[in-house]
Amino acid sequence: MSCLNRKFPLIYSLSDLITIRKILTLAVFSCLPQGELAAAISVDVLVNRDPIARQGSNLTLPAGTNDLRFFVKPQSLSVRYKLEGLDEDWKQRVDTIFLRVVFFNQKGDPIQMNPFPASGRSAGWGKTTEDSEFTPRVENVTVPRHAVYMSLAMTTAGPASLIGIYAIKDLRVSAMGESEFTTKVLMSAGGFLEKPNAEWKKSGTHPSMASMLEHQNQTDSSPILQIVDDDINAHADWTTGIKIPPDVANRGTLEISWKEAYNTGLGDNFTAVYERLPAGKYRFVVEDLSLLGKPLQSRVSVSIIVPQVFWKSFWFWGAATLVLALISIVIGRYLLRRKIRLHLEQERMISEERRRIALDLHDDIGTRVSHISLVASHADNTILHEEANKAFGQISSMSRDLIGALSESVWMLNPNNDDLESLVDFLYRLVNELCRLKNIRCRVDAVFVMEKQTISYEFRHNVSLAVKECVNNVLKHSHATELDMKIELEKNILAISITDNGIGISEKSRSTGLGLDSLKSRMKSIAGNCTFEHLAEGGLRIILTAPVA
Repeated sequence: MSCLNRKFPLIYSLSDLITIRKILTLAVFSCLPQGELAAAISVDVLVNRDPIARQGSNLTLPAGTNDLRFFVKPQSLSVRYKLEGLDEDWKQRVDTIFLRVVFFNQKGDPIQMNPFPASGRSAGWGKTTEDSEFTPRVENVTVPRHAVYMSLAMTTAGPASLIGIYAIKDLRVSAMGESEFTTKVLMSAGGFLEKPNAEWKKSGTHPSMASMLEHQNQTDSSPILQIVDDDINAHADWTTGIKIPPDVANRGTLEISWKEAYNTGLGDNFTAVYERLPAGKYRFVVEDLSLLGKPLQSRVSVSIIVPQVFWKSFWFWGAATLVLALISIVIGRYLLRRKIRLHLEQERMISEERRRIALDLHDDIGTRVSHISLVASHADNTILHEEANKAFGQISSMSRDLIGALSESVWMLNPNNDDLESLVDFLYRLVNELCRLKNIRCRVDAVFVMEKQTISYEFRHNVSLAVKECVNNVLKHSHATELDMKIELEKNILAISITDNGIGISEKSRSTGLGLDSLKSRMKSIAGNCTFEHLAEGGLRIILTAPVA
């Protein structure tokens, strides 16, 4: 049998009738099946204030949703809700019930109001009002000038959707004196002291929601004034009033003390707003509550998915990184090619300038020096004068030396000789010519296979001058009769060894230099090296090594 069909004995007292009404109201919500309540609750989902769906499952929101709203239409007196995945605990809409103190002047006009709010759920709230622990509360108010009357009112007036239970007991109003012996009690618990007109009265748009309860505990005889507001369209009041004694009026202080227990909330439709939710999965849950705040185990849920905005996704940043890397590579390749092109252009201009200088030296200065040599030789042969012939002979010899040096300079400058084969050929001719002039037997051995391998001007210039300096040192200081030069190329390292059968290098020769420091410095400038080996049978071997650039 349904709990709504239970029978009750005949009740005669007004307080008992009010109690039965409250019990029936709470029984309606506690005894309804879960499915009926769940089906009655309605939840609409709004994205950026535009409705997209009612309750359902796995709703995927548009990317970039900034404003998510759940419009809830509850059917019970109160509900609680939470967004699983974001809210750690339940949320419940609450508002304020007041105990108001209002002062009036002689004309009956209100001149001051002191509201004392109660909101949410009091500490020690139980399953019913009688089971709850009442919290003591003390407030002081100053009596305004010209106040002759004051009223106290428990009221649920406020928002139309305000619901809840508010109960007080042991209300006491005292005029504070200088000591506890001069304190004057104006109203005691229950609202009655000596004057019969100081009593509580019901009022409001739904006064039957106000009731008075008697304690079941015989040791506590003070009544409980209670308002059970279960109507979102009405309110109820408990009011009383007392006259202010002349000695308390004009800025006297009143102490108002009472004990209270309450559980307030809001009914009717509401909107839960969530802004800028992180990407993820969520579930919005709404659960029914009784007027006492007890969960009714009936709920409605909406599952939603907030997608990741594209510019926060892994693939977007991966693609952006890839695009930036490609752009960087393209720009880098362009800048590198541009730098190489500028370098090649600069090299080409230098080569052209070297070729022009070499051509000018050969065609202009070389021709003039050759002409001088021919004139000096002709004069030497035609003029019969010993001193003149000797001078012309010196001029002719110096001209030939100058022509040789000029030829070497032209070879150095000519960019057509920037290859390894030309360098080896030049060294062969250079060493043979120097040894021929000194009547020293010479042998040159190039054991590697010649290839068309380009070398830099700096490499060709420093190697040729280093070899020439080595050969000149041998011819001038070694007293050698034989000279061997061997040229090898192994793993892109050019090695030139110059061996003689002379006296080698003495300590005195080392101290005087003989250009050895210059020789080492010249090879070091092309990342090369210069070493000396004293041979057991006499003589010296100089080894020049450098990587072919």
